[in-house]
Amino acid sequence: MPVEKMLDEAGSRGLEPRFEWDFMRQGLAQRCLILAGFGLALGLLIALGYGLRDPSENLTVMWPATGLLFMALWTSPRRNWIWILAIQILVQGTVYFAFADTANWRWDPVFALANSLDALVGAIIARRLVPSITTPHVGPILKFLAAITLGCATGALVGAYASIHTSAGTHFARQWQLWWTGSWLGSLFIFPMMLSWAVKLRHPQLVARLPRPADFALTAGALLGMTYWTFSSVPGVLTSIFQSPLLVLALAVVIAFRMPPRWATTFTALSVLMAVYYTSRHLGPYSAQPTAFARIASVQLSTSALIIVNFILVIGVYDTRRALLLLRRSDERYRNFVEKTSEAVWQIVLKVPMPPGLALQAQVDWIKEHAYVDECNEAYRKMNEAIGSSDAQAREWRADSPWSAVYLQNLENAAKQAYAVDGLQFSVPTAAARRIYLAGFTGVMVDAALAGIWGVARDITQLVELNESLKLKQARLQVYARQLSGAEERARRSTAVDLHDGIGQQLAGLALTLDASAVYAPPDVRLVLNQATRTLRDIHAMTQRVIADLSPPGLYELGLEAALKWLSVYMRSHDGLQIDLQVGVDDSAFDLDLRILAFKLIRELLRNVVKHSGVTAAKVRVSMTAAELFIDVSDQGVGFEWQLSLFEARDGGFGLWSIAERVREAAGELNVDTAPGLGCSVSITLPLKRERADRRFGFGGPRAGELDARAGSKAQAG
Repeated sequence: MPVEKMLDEAGSRGLEPRFEWDFMRQGLAQRCLILAGFGLALGLLIALGYGLRDPSENLTVMWPATGLLFMALWTSPRRNWIWILAIQILVQGTVYFAFADTANWRWDPVFALANSLDALVGAIIARRLVPSITTPHVGPILKFLAAITLGCATGALVGAYASIHTSAGTHFARQWQLWWTGSWLGSLFIFPMMLSWAVKLRHPQLVARLPRPADFALTAGALLGMTYWTFSSVPGVLTSIFQSPLLVLALAVVIAFRMPPRWATTFTALSVLMAVYYTSRHLGPYSAQPTAFARIASVQLSTSALIIVNFILVIGVYDTRRALLLLRRSDERYRNFVEKTSEAVWQIVLKVPMPPGLALQAQVDWIKEHAYVDECNEAYRKMNEAIGSSDAQAREWRADSPWSAVYLQNLENAAKQAYAVDGLQFSVPTAAARRIYLAGFTGVMVDAALAGIWGVARDITQLVELNESLKLKQARLQVYARQLSGAEERARRSTAVDLHDGIGQQLAGLALTLDASAVYAPPDVRLVLNQATRTLRDIHAMTQRVIADLSPPGLYELGLEAALKWLSVYMRSHDGLQIDLQVGVDDSAFDLDLRILAFKLIRELLRNVVKHSGVTAAKVRVSMTAAELFIDVSDQGVGFEWQLSLFEARDGGFGLWSIAERVREAAGELNVDTAPGLGCSVSITLPLKRERADRRFGFGGPRAGELDARAGSKAQAG
């Protein structure tokens, strides 16, 4: 991630200092004291600006009050600007009468307006360019400089107009340039100092320590001494080749790196103040210029460059310190996470990166020869202790360790994915029991060569045990469900037998008795007996249908094909469904349970056709191989959206989800091919031989089809 982007994200999380000066949140007394202090500081800077005028043409070299006003507006909410500007106009008017020619007092409001425009326009533009008020980076600093430049240029238009009416200079363009650069230099004089000290007060973690007192005094003394020596020299007298503003600039560069930013900007500002003061007194290297305009412009440009270079370097130091702080915090978080996580984490480094294109065995040999564990956490060390390795040996890469061995076994697959592989399982023996781990490895590639490997392993012993326990309980539930289904089938079979042998036989006998009685009964009684006989026969027919539904005719004795033929006839007469039936199976090849399951599945699917397809015809195909039974039920009906309806419960039934569950319990496979308007085809594949979980768990009991043969024969006889 680029450093500047990382710093911006840090700012959004609160690391970047945010500055706001909202004095209106204070009480009345505090508000008055703050405004009074601001007015006093502004008055001193205005007086300083008047003191830095060139006496020959009464031209101001630097106007530092613009910088303070700009900072006040930039850091304050806009609702406070009216108070700040009112204080500025009042204070400047007062100071103007003390320093200016009383004959020109009428121009005081114009000069005040010009200075207000300098800061006001600059603050507005700065807020547009940099909406959030944070410690700036180099990019935002350049935007601030552009905002200050445009603000000073705007205010200079008014200031130059007033200057040509109150001074000897009448050249508007020259006055505009001097006013512009003077206000700009004044802003540069104040802005870096205030910002760096604000950082010190609000976020001391970003502030560098002071150097040793001797180094501090030597560096500051060198800069201020060189400035004094260079700019206090008598015009035309050069005592040394080192008496040059370039050396002052070089020392400003040195001080930006040798001192904390707040002191670097402060001493640079003092150096600029000394240079401007001596130049305004016609001293220094620029005093030999032929005109006052050239002299003032030269010192303004050189000192501006001095401040800008120093400040850009200071901001670079801030950025570097913030980046280091973020990296340190990130490293601390990483260390804490790695050390405190319950997962084993380790980094393997190859002393010599492994080049691409080696054969598999050559890769294994290369890793064994050059790999070592560069860093690891406590969980990894405990994992090593389990196999008898000490802390010192944990740093050695052992090919025989379970986690290394499982990676080497899967190295061929890992090499196809930049030496990254996941989901590898290994076990580690311990005194109590074997611990099972799930591991993942990620290769570190440098110039297409393998330079290292990160490994992460999680102890999943408890999960594996829980999974095994869950599988055991699930298998038991399936056994219970099958036993319940068998009990239900036995109950249905027994009920059918009882109905046939009991109620069915009695109804048939009673009907015969009534028929015989009607022969000898009087005509009026015969009518009643005939009606009773018809009612008994209807009841007997209903009983036969109930018996057939409880125990389909032919399913137990004649086989699946006979039962399906009966079902086809039954649904044609009762539901109006024409069934195209084709059955090709050998009932002796599979047990009775599978025969019953297949019949129930087909019957449920045909009922779904009747209820939901909107057609009166369906196809049923049943076939088999030596190992599997195939069932296909299809129709040309309305179809449905299977993603939404496959496992959706239907009114009066359980839908396809119940069928899918029965197929799953039988270790079979269910496929549904359907779409709205395209009909539906359901294919089921069932294995002929299944391992019986109830026998594996030691459960006994009769199977669903183990019923009394005599009772079954009687049930079918009716």
